Amino acid sequence: MTDPIVTEDLEKTYPGGTRAVAGVSIEVRPGEIFGFLGPNGAGKSTTVGMLTTLLKPTR
Repeated sequence: MTDPIVTEDLEKTYPGGTRAVAGVSIEVRPGEIFGFLGPNGAGKSTTVGMLTTLLKPTR
C-alpha cells in the first residue's frame, strides 16, 4: 500500500521576502483525485513543486 501525501503548515518564501505559500495543510490518500484552484499568483504551482520535491519548502 502506498502512503498518503501529507503536509502541515507548508510554507515557501522566496529570496527577497516574497511569500508564495503559507499554512498549506493537505492529506491525499492513495486513489484520491485532487486539484488546486485559484487565481494567478495564488501559489498553486509552487505548492505542486514542493509536493513533488522540485522546490524546497521554507518550513
